[in-house]
Amino acid sequence: MNKMTVFAPDYYTGFRCIAGACRHSCCVGWEIDVDPDTAERYQTMDGALGEKLRRCVSMDPFPHFILSAGERCPFLTDQNLCEIILQAGEGLLCQICADHPRFRNYWSDRVEIGLGLACEEAARLILTSPHPLRLVPLSVETEEEAEIPSEEESALLRRRDQLLASVSETGPPARLREYLIYRHLADALYDGRVTERVRLVDRAFERIITAWDGRSVSDLIEIARAFSNEVEYDDEKLEQLLTAP
Repeated sequence: MNKMTVFAPDYYTGFRCIAGACRHSCCVGWEIDVDPDTAERYQTMDGALGEKLRRCVSMDPFPHFILSAGERCPFLTDQNLCEIILQAGEGLLCQICADHPRFRNYWSDRVEIGLGLACEEAARLILTSPHPLRLVPLSVETEEEAEIPSEEESALLRRRDQLLASVSETGPPARLREYLIYRHLADALYDGRVTERVRLVDRAFERIITAWDGRSVSDLIEIARAFSNEVEYDDEKLEQLLTAP
């Protein structure tokens, strides 16, 4: 059986963390969980870095970094650079730090990767893309075997394609609506709430655009970033937006 193909927007490979130049570091103000495999690796490391990792990672009730003053990751330097990367490279990052701001949608025969708006550099790439959303295959291997999509799944994919094709806005607002469709409609794979998720896209779009009120693109990027940070990473707030009458 064939492996699943991995797809991503064509701007995806252009993403690079801007590290110390970022005005809204994802290493500040977020609870940072450490996956079990990485936590175990941290417990066996030697040297000064290993000692600090064990001192700054709590195992109770699950592995996570103990935030320092200002809710900063204990490995975030004064220059807003990651001490773990500086000393040992990106390979030592826990899964959530290595993945952010990426998200994944799992279909039966494909995996789709995207960038989340909560990251200001990702938001810039998404909202300033010069053309409509285009998914391209990535040359990466997956462990999952491709399966034949169900009729419900095929219908959902067709519905998404219709929504993307019907985007009437232009410029950054169009890129915003396309992102919201791509990010949120696939979740109907898990709960079947297609109609509700289409409404969620509309509500999120209107909320962001109303707050923006036609100002500069940089303003739209910041407003979209703040919305994503507040809502898209908060299950309770996302559910409220999803179920609002």
